[in-house]
Amino acid sequence: MRMQWIAAAALIAATAAVMAAPKTPAPTPANLPLVTGKTLTPEGAQTNVGSFPANLALSPDGKYILVTTAGMREYLSVLRVADGRLISRLDFNKHSTVVDNKQALYYGLVCGKTENGVTTVYASRGGEGMVSVLSLDAEGALTDTGKTLTLTPEPGGDLAYTAGLAVSGDGAHLYAADNSGVPKAGMRGSLRIFDTASVRETANVDLPGYPYAVAAVTAGAEAGHKVYVTSEQRANVSVVDPVAGKSVREIATGTQPIGLLLDKAQARLFVANAGGDTVSIIDTRTDKVTRTVLMRPDNMRGLPGSTPTGLALSPDEKTLYVTLGDMNAVAVVNLPDAKLIGYLPAGWYPTGAVVSPDGQRLFIANAKGVAARNPNDTPSRTLTERPQYIQNIIEGTVTTIDLAALPTLKTLTARVLANNQGVLGRKPKFQNPGVKHVFYIIKENRTYDQVLGDLPQGDGDPSLVLYGRDITPNLHALAERFVLLDNFYCCAEVSGDGWNWSTGAMASEFNARNVAHNYGGRRRPYDFEGSNNGIAVDRLDIPDANRPPGGYLWDLCAAHGVSFRDYGFFMDDFDVPRKTPERGTEGLENSPTMKTLLGKTCAEFREFDTNYADSDAWIDAKFAPAPRQLKTYGKYDAPSRVSAWKREFAEYVKTGALPRFTMLRLGRDHTAGTWDGCSTPNAMVADNDYAVGQVVDIISHSPYWKSSVIVVVEDDAQHGYDHVDAHRSTAYVISPFIEKATHDSHFYNTDSALRTIEQLLGLPPMTQYDAIAPPIDVFQKNAVNAEPYRAVLPARSILAAVNTKEAYRAADSARLLNTLREESGPDEELNDILWRSAKGTPPPPRRYSLSLARVGDD
Repeated sequence: MRMQWIAAAALIAATAAVMAAPKTPAPTPANLPLVTGKTLTPEGAQTNVGSFPANLALSPDGKYILVTTAGMREYLSVLRVADGRLISRLDFNKHSTVVDNKQALYYGLVCGKTENGVTTVYASRGGEGMVSVLSLDAEGALTDTGKTLTLTPEPGGDLAYTAGLAVSGDGAHLYAADNSGVPKAGMRGSLRIFDTASVRETANVDLPGYPYAVAAVTAGAEAGHKVYVTSEQRANVSVVDPVAGKSVREIATGTQPIGLLLDKAQARLFVANAGGDTVSIIDTRTDKVTRTVLMRPDNMRGLPGSTPTGLALSPDEKTLYVTLGDMNAVAVVNLPDAKLIGYLPAGWYPTGAVVSPDGQRLFIANAKGVAARNPNDTPSRTLTERPQYIQNIIEGTVTTIDLAALPTLKTLTARVLANNQGVLGRKPKFQNPGVKHVFYIIKENRTYDQVLGDLPQGDGDPSLVLYGRDITPNLHALAERFVLLDNFYCCAEVSGDGWNWSTGAMASEFNARNVAHNYGGRRRPYDFEGSNNGIAVDRLDIPDANRPPGGYLWDLCAAHGVSFRDYGFFMDDFDVPRKTPERGTEGLENSPTMKTLLGKTCAEFREFDTNYADSDAWIDAKFAPAPRQLKTYGKYDAPSRVSAWKREFAEYVKTGALPRFTMLRLGRDHTAGTWDGCSTPNAMVADNDYAVGQVVDIISHSPYWKSSVIVVVEDDAQHGYDHVDAHRSTAYVISPFIEKATHDSHFYNTDSALRTIEQLLGLPPMTQYDAIAPPIDVFQKNAVNAEPYRAVLPARSILAAVNTKEAYRAADSARLLNTLREESGPDEELNDILWRSAKGTPPPPRRYSLSLARVGDD
């Protein structure tokens, strides 16, 4: 690895001389950041457990740790407490016999009674609407008994979504959270109660939406009479009387409570509030919150981004360990004082922790493992035969830490704080050169190597290029004229989290977990752009379970009096036949899902639809559109999205009333694969390229050019291969204040784009992530590059190409894709379709599969 990096650095140095402006050096491997901008320095050894480990459970005898995963590759694993070694596991990646999706695991995992050395284990099956009953023997062998507890479908036939689990003290009852927001019931969820002997559901208790974690009182006078359940949507914990079969009260906690833990005496209930960055301590005798402990560092008190996810107690119950997903750390809380006293370094996005019975070892589930980079064009040592799709190659781990062998807490805390302060501790001196207007363009799903890998001055791999200069002449010209950024990363993996990172500077815990599950081929709604279960909840004054903790960029603008206009962000139709919208949003077409966007959104700018043109290329090149293409849209019969935007922009030029911030969604580079009758992938990408060129052309020929910056990013990089990292993508910053042919190889990411926008508009950061992100500081004091730009029309032969029935996997494209939805369960397959359609007969990059290797101190 070191030699590879030295060779790459030498190549960069050699090519920099050809640029008119010098390139700044890339960071050294010792400080290689995650794509989110933070650094990992995990202690202990790692055991690979699959994609997105979501929960841990300790066996009753204290000998084993059980792990459940919720991502692309789902397994139930058993690790030995003595050394963290993988002992056994069960595969849950076959096709489900219950729903037309893969088998599913989810958060729920609990051990029941032990008889004759065999422990009953219950595991929630997510969208399959059931709980598996398994057995764990004294040697750590896990066996599926074949028994299941099935949740009764809600009225209307909707399956339940099984999440958190708990067992009564005598093992006779299982309590299962139905993590649903049921539209027909006012976005409600439920707790299901089962008789474990008969595996029969005996009660269905109505609860607030998206119930998640469950804890049952199993000792004392209230044993069997009190069950606690969190609501991800309503920021509270419900108290359920399982005997009466009803909820008796609700306890207000922090936002998005997702973790529950009772102490041994069951006098205290600890609640991890993921969206509020706090832990609530509840007195179970009075059911009142007695203390609230903030998990944020002192210098980030006002900014979200710690994200408590899991809880573990030391055997003496003097120390509470709290996994912090977005700090890549474990908080250490002194319980006698209810005070945060320090942090331990963990892996990437820890979700849960368990302490060994002797208190000597701490086990941490890291949803995204410990690798800072995940390239997807060559094998890594832990992979052999699986597709190199972004969510398939990020390997979740469980860390085993010897607590006695750790450095001092003071030392580890300092390290964690340094890891969370951004790349190399840089403190850029950013100055606005006179910019008053910012245009923010978000595109869909391309890697750096796919588009700009053919630029010799950048760190690209030409063999991975799919959409080179002939297809994207404008993107190439803009990168060469203004600034080439070849070390830019999307913080997200896919569109579901990409649109949240790109507009909210981070993803909520609800988003991080459910995106991994949704894109893993499991049954989960696309709840990630303002709708929950197809309902625009914010429009109905119902909390959005997916909302990022710091809100969205438009909320920030509204709060600080910055004028803005939306073209295509967070828009949807609410009359989709597959859903019955909640009263108040029926029949709305191409409408914003968020209240803040009402009155600020162009109704004539069409939402995501790959069968509608981004640009006027089909008009300018004079060819007939593809058979499936929508020729015009809206009351002005706009032939493209750019045309709809251009009409309004011309009015702003006349009136001088251009909003300071403009958001443009140009997502046709997503493509519709090789669907017969649709434009080819090359044609859609070329159309998208020309759209960006047109926008720059129009702005640069307007009076606003010398007061403007245009920032262009992809929401994610999931649709392709890249030799540096599967998150590496293209980004373009366009302004007359940028020196020609600038080349900057500093690390930047999605939050860098947001921090740049915030600083240009005089806005504060939304989260800890954009607070530490280095802005893309490429601006000169004067307009040194002010000549208007003229858009380059790609070749007509490329733009006019249409897929035929004979195209590679044309039928699969029609079967797998939805031209009206940016989410794609089969995105992994789309990568194959795009590669073959562009490259022809050569096979895509080799396929690799999971090894059961344990990685650690080597």
